[in-house]
Amino acid sequence: MKLISAVLSFMSLFSFTVSNVVTEKYAALTFDDGPHPVYTAIILKILYENDARATFFAVGENAERYPELLRAEYDLGHDIGNHTYSHLKMTEKNAGKIAEDIKRADKVIYDILGFTPSLFRPPEGKHGEYLDSLIKKMKKTEVFWTVDTRDWAHTEKEKIEENIKANIKDGAVILFHDYVSPPSPTPEVLSEILPYLKAKGYKFVTVTELMTHKAYIGGKSSFFIG
Repeated sequence: MKLISAVLSFMSLFSFTVSNVVTEKYAALTFDDGPHPVYTAIILKILYENDARATFFAVGENAERYPELLRAEYDLGHDIGNHTYSHLKMTEKNAGKIAEDIKRADKVIYDILGFTPSLFRPPEGKHGEYLDSLIKKMKKTEVFWTVDTRDWAHTEKEKIEENIKANIKDGAVILFHDYVSPPSPTPEVLSEILPYLKAKGYKFVTVTELMTHKAYIGGKSSFFIG
């Protein structure tokens, strides 16, 4: 009894409660269609300030125009994925062009960074049996999302933030775009939502890191194919 009393007395010296303990959760921020000559650099700065890593699905023709921004993404510790060369629609009508377009983007990224990306996201998330089979043959993993911000549609900042808060959970993949016609709501959303979610216990990791985390906790995610 004396031992129990001593332990309880010792614990009473600490003012924290169970409700104040933050459990770490993982989420992946993803950005499509870039690099953008203005917004990509702003987004990289916000990510750096919030100790957040992300995954950028680059469009080959934009990477060709702004190779220094693709290099900056990689040098700052972010994942790089293939988002086709020309943002080609993944339809049966374009079946003969799809492999060529993906390979062309691979070459652009390889010429800038020295490696071929293993991650692929189809434009607009459109895919089917043909594409899934092709991407598997190319030894890539298709990556989709669990939260769509619709930032490309210039959705109001408040609505984007409400959507994220309502739908984020451990293992979430959040879809943003770094290439959006001005004015993009994305930088302001990130500046506000990242500190909020970090305070809720979220750590922002690359897709590669998230896949490792999901495997560790035994989760099989429908938003990864490959």
